[in-house]
Amino acid sequence: MDINSLITTLKEQVPQSGSQGILTFDEDILTKLSIEDAKSILAHVGTTHLMQLPKKEVLFFEWLKENHPLVWNDLWGNDHEHLYVVGIEFFPLMLDPVRGFPICDLLTLENYFFVPDHLIGDEIPFYLEAVKERYLKQETVTVAQLLVLEISMAPIDAWRFSYHHRIEMDRVLKAIQDLKEEGMLLHLGKAEDLADFISFEY
Repeated sequence: MDINSLITTLKEQVPQSGSQGILTFDEDILTKLSIEDAKSILAHVGTTHLMQLPKKEVLFFEWLKENHPLVWNDLWGNDHEHLYVVGIEFFPLMLDPVRGFPICDLLTLENYFFVPDHLIGDEIPFYLEAVKERYLKQETVTVAQLLVLEISMAPIDAWRFSYHHRIEMDRVLKAIQDLKEEGMLLHLGKAEDLADFISFEY
């Protein structure tokens, strides 16, 4: 992968210097890029541009549209002209095989976005260690245990978790409720309350 050639190609997609263009990435190229490559691209191209979500992300959001239309509509319903177009500052997130564009700023619905700091309580370190041990041994884990493991590794929203693990959303919501009642998970449903916990720095 010649990162310099890719940067040149992306710059050519932008119509005029300083203008806001929509950049696109070939799917096969994305699989070969590292986080360091993504940092280099942003350093050279800048973060003022938009990007079209890659196929992996489009498939997820089409699933969301079919299975959770109210959530999809909150995200995309009012922007048909720029459907599945986001700021290029989210580009590094697209390289994660599980995660992607985060659902963390729903305005008409409750958010279910969690970061490692949302795992709370004195029991969490022991709980997490036990889950990791079971997971590495390929033993069965509960939905709640798997959710805690995913949150501990990196921020994730409930819909992405449901989609990736093919677990029905009602079971995911039940796991969230159980963890909240056990004092192990902080749930902030409003976007403004989540803002202080969200930072996508690379």
